Amino acid sequence: MPRRLGPAVLAVLALSACGAPAASGPAAAAVTVENCGRQVVLDAPPERVMVIGGEAGTLVAAAGGTDRISTFAPLRGEPLGAAEAELTARPLAPIGTATDISREFVLGRTPDLVVTFGLEGTSPEELAELGIPTLIVAGYCGGFGAGQSQRSGSALEDVATDVEMIGAALGTSDVADAAADDLRARVEAVRARSTSDGRTAAALFVSGPDSPLGAYGNLGMVHEQLDIVGLGNVFGAEAERYFEPSVEALIGTAPDVVLALFEPGDTTEQEVRDSVLARPELAGLPAVANRDVVVLDFFHSGHGTLAVDGLERLTAQLAALP
Repeated sequence: MPRRLGPAVLAVLALSACGAPAASGPAAAAVTVENCGRQVVLDAPPERVMVIGGEAGTLVAAAGGTDRISTFAPLRGEPLGAAEAELTARPLAPIGTATDISREFVLGRTPDLVVTFGLEGTSPEELAELGIPTLIVAGYCGGFGAGQSQRSGSALEDVATDVEMIGAALGTSDVADAAADDLRARVEAVRARSTSDGRTAAALFVSGPDSPLGAYGNLGMVHEQLDIVGLGNVFGAEAERYFEPSVEALIGTAPDVVLALFEPGDTTEQEVRDSVLARPELAGLPAVANRDVVVLDFFHSGHGTLAVDGLERLTAQLAALP
């Protein structure tokens, strides 16, 4: 994967007015970072960072900014990987759904920077008018709903670039740039071990043994994860992040492997795998007939650093198939 340049960072020096007394020290520098097509200006290094969502949390942690977090609002039960201990040590305000991210919810925490997967009931522009800059996780520039329909380039590269961008915003680029390079190296290590032999996979979201099955098109992180491990996404022509195909459409794709994604809670990976294998409507799939079903926690196909963990877990499970 060719490495992209990190986000443009523009230092704007505050100039003294003509004839004003000389300052006692160097003027503070404002910093501008590019985020989701916006130029976000930070007049001073943030000290009260509100982080909404675990994906944003893992990015801030990787960028070396955990000690700046004044409020961390993960989704309840959301895994945080290696960053769990440091993130959960910060002041917590867990949320149940995206609808909890109201204007009042944000303003009540008096942040000087918000890093989030999205906003509900307010916008980055409105918060900027109130003096609060906002950084959106790049994977959600087009929105955070199932119908997300805006993305270009590499989703995994976006994770590394987000870490660099947040580091630039916080003034922790030394830590952030090293972390971003490590994420890229891990992705390339998986790519180097993978072979593309023409096998295909269907990535399905399984919420229960009898629930409708959702599938992932070419706008989801999982599409790129499948590609890197050498599997073609049978729904790769669908310009959707997530949709619900008919059973007939799914059977017609005849995937060699099923990747079952699930939301952690009261179920285990083995229970999810068993439920897919037991579905009578899927009996005709080559993947089910051959028991080539792998399972991944849904949050490991998101847009934080856990996506790289998920890529490595997926590789290990595929290697263990008969």
